[in-house]
Order: sequence, then C-alpha cells, then structure tokens
Amino acid sequence: MHKRKARYLSSAVASIVGAGLTLGAVGATRAAGQAPSQGTSTAAAPILAPYTAPDKSARAGVPPGWKVTRGAETVVVLNGPQGEVISLGLTFVVRNAAFQPGQPASGGVDLSMPDSASLSQKFTMLEQHGAAANGAPDPQVTIASDTPVPLSFPHVQCGRMTGSFISRTGPAGFGLVMCSLPVDVGGTYKVMMKLAQAPPAIAAQEKAMAGAVFASYRVAPAMLKKKLAPHNSPPPPPMPIAVGGGGRMPSIPGYSPNDPIQNGCFDLAVIREEPNWRLPRRCGGDGPDD
Repeated sequence: MHKRKARYLSSAVASIVGAGLTLGAVGATRAAGQAPSQGTSTAAAPILAPYTAPDKSARAGVPPGWKVTRGAETVVVLNGPQGEVISLGLTFVVRNAAFQPGQPASGGVDLSMPDSASLSQKFTMLEQHGAAANGAPDPQVTIASDTPVPLSFPHVQCGRMTGSFISRTGPAGFGLVMCSLPVDVGGTYKVMMKLAQAPPAIAAQEKAMAGAVFASYRVAPAMLKKKLAPHNSPPPPPMPIAVGGGGRMPSIPGYSPNDPIQNGCFDLAVIREEPNWRLPRRCGGDGPDD
C-alpha cells in the first residue's frame, strides 16, 4: 500500500481521533452504542442512499439526514444529525513493540503496540494513543462485551466489542468489529475495524441503523488486496533450481496464495458478514466451495 497509503493513514490518526472517531477498520457489527443485549429491540433499519467514494475504492449506504465527511482509499466516514459517527475502512500500520502513547508516526508506521495484546487491549491503546497525540485526557475506555469472531485464518484476531469512551465531544457508546492481521517480515502488522459511536441517550435506538450501514460497506477487489497485503512484503522466492531435471519453489509461511486473507474469505466472512451456512467450506463455513 504502501508509501502513499501510509502517509494518508499517518495523517488520519490525529484528524480522525480529534473528531472523536479514533479509528475504523474492516469488519462489521450488528451492535452499536452502550452495549445493548442481544435481545434488545430496536427500530427497523432505514432505507440507505447508495454512496461510492470518488476514487471508486469503496461504497456504503447513507442513512437519511446523514452526511459523508470522508470518502477515499477505502475509508468512508459518516456523521449523523445527533452526534453519531460511523467510520468504515480505516487501517493502522502498527510496529510490534512496546506501547508508546502519542508516539509520532514514522516510516509509514502509525504507532507501536505488542501483537501479543488482546483485541480489547489494542483498541484501548489505540484510543489512548489518539488522545495523547491530541493532548486530550485519557478516554476512559470501558469494554462491556468482547466476543471473538470464529475464523480459521492463521494468526488473525477478529472480534466484536461494545462499550463506552469519552470522545472529544463527550461520552459515547460504541460498537465495532476489529481485526488484527499477522506480523509481517518487517515486524509490523495492521489493525482494521468498523466503528459506530453515538451519545449514550440514543445509542441503543441506533443499533439497527448502524448494522445496516456496516452491512452495506464494500471494498473494490483491487483495493482490498492492497489493504490486506503485508506492510513489508517478503522477498521474492528464488528461481527454482533444476536438480536432476526438476526443482521446486520454496514456500513462505503465511504468504501462500491459498491463504484465506488473500483468496476472498476475509472479504466474505468479515467485511460482508456472510452467515456460516453461506460461507464456502474453504472459508470455514458450511456452504459449497465456488
């Protein structure tokens, strides 16, 4: 992605955190707000107006009365009339190292966090990093629910979370799905999510709308491939050496063309949130393979 994308992401850290978003990434959630229970009844989702980013990198549905405030390089940010914000498609390049809140971006890397941390710890650190970078107080992240997304992808963490934090504009409830991708050969990895936030008083009633927006998000295949590629690509394998008339290409663990991140399963299972019965078997589901 890499230099151009990295510069965009680095500049996005401060501006989007300052707007109260903090981050976004791939994935989808059916919950938004202050951790309503699975049985909470919500209003029906509205009809969404189709939106496509000017660079054709992504598209999503926009609820009535909402405005698109960003649309480029797979990122779509929507602002609602009552202080709601939905962020789709942001990706952060992370150095696998000790956390340093407020650390300036460098070399296309947005911040440092240990890959061994849990997803909820990573989300909390990302919020703290954004607050520190903007001179804001601790965002007081509270995780109300943290549910792993069952995926068969090697070295990939994905999960759904709900909770609350203090944004620039005040208290907010949130719902998200967050994914942490494998550490690459250069010691970096990517963190992605979709994030919905709203003032606590209206968070529960916005659940259906947030779910509809999340489900409407799509990324152009070429951009998705770049988005999911490692920040530091492995060196190309050497040419096969003929031994007795034959030879073979050495394999590189984690970079096989059959890796689910690269063969479309990530798009189906995480971005599109296909139910298990529709997921093909090659993606860990019960449906037929293509």
